[in-house]
Amino acid sequence: MRRLGPVAWLALAVVSALLLGVARFVGVFSSGLDIVEACDAAGQPFDDQYWAEREREAEQWFPVHNKCNAHYDLVSVWVNPAIVVFVLLIVVCVGAAVWSARSRSRARRGKS
Repeated sequence: MRRLGPVAWLALAVVSALLLGVARFVGVFSSGLDIVEACDAAGQPFDDQYWAEREREAEQWFPVHNKCNAHYDLVSVWVNPAIVVFVLLIVVCVGAAVWSARSRSRARRGKS
């Protein structure tokens, strides 16, 4: 079986990064522009006091939350696990690209 080269591993890392961006975008914009309206559309009451206490949560990079109240999050349940998986895929693919490039250069030096 033929091994993937460094370019193929880097291409997989780029695809994973693009998918990470999509997952993050879906999470961040899960409430649209108006969270009160989005909560009403979801049939959930918007808790002003809860939001005021945890407003910083909506601004953090991970985990992504956009809560109407203590019991309901507008962010889909798949978003945070997807972010973890895509970050891990990026790290693994970049590592595999480096490993592949080094092993190919060592093989070339050994043949010379």
